[in-house]
Amino acid sequence: MLNPLVFKGLFVKNLLLICSLLVSSIALAETAYVSDELEIMVRSGKSPGHRIIATLKSGKKVNIVERDQAAGYSKIKLSENREGWVLSRLLQKTPSAKSRLSKSEAELASLKENFKATSEQLTQISEEKGSLDTETSTLKEQNTALSRELAQLKETSKNAVQILQERNQLQQRVVTIERELESLKRENDMLMNSEALDWFLIGSGVLFLGIILGFILPKISWRKKSSWQSSF
Repeated sequence: MLNPLVFKGLFVKNLLLICSLLVSSIALAETAYVSDELEIMVRSGKSPGHRIIATLKSGKKVNIVERDQAAGYSKIKLSENREGWVLSRLLQKTPSAKSRLSKSEAELASLKENFKATSEQLTQISEEKGSLDTETSTLKEQNTALSRELAQLKETSKNAVQILQERNQLQQRVVTIERELESLKRENDMLMNSEALDWFLIGSGVLFLGIILGFILPKISWRKKSSWQSSF
């Protein structure tokens, strides 16, 4: 008859074995990667004696659907309707170093391309900035020149207003002088007319006096002659 303690120990041992088998057969839904081995064999069962149904290269991404910790195998999904078993120790939770290196190299190449593109853009921006600085300097010079021209135009405008005022004043003086000249001309004409009239009157008087004398003097001479003859 078995010792109760031995029986109890065997019971507990068997119970733990059954629990471990149950736990190892629980279906999993996690992602794993093929390790850095060159190739791993995918078998139809979880032992080296089972048929090889496929080979996987290092870094290949696979989906684990079941783990058997006791056998040391994991069931992976190859396609929609195809599954196989591989050694669990050949799987890891992160991509292989080779895969990571390839990815890092690709990322590095991409970063280099981005850096090159960024450098070219920076060069282009620097050139554009230089061009804009030159244009800004040119515009500032043009603005300064235009400001000077505007100041000159304002000064010229002031002078133009002054010149216009002086021209108007000169025109007024010319009009006044013309009026004075016209008045003097009229007065001169009047004086000339008055002098001519005086000379005309004098001439007429002299002529009239001459006519009178022409009539009187012959009579006086005839009377004197008659008187002289009668005295003899």
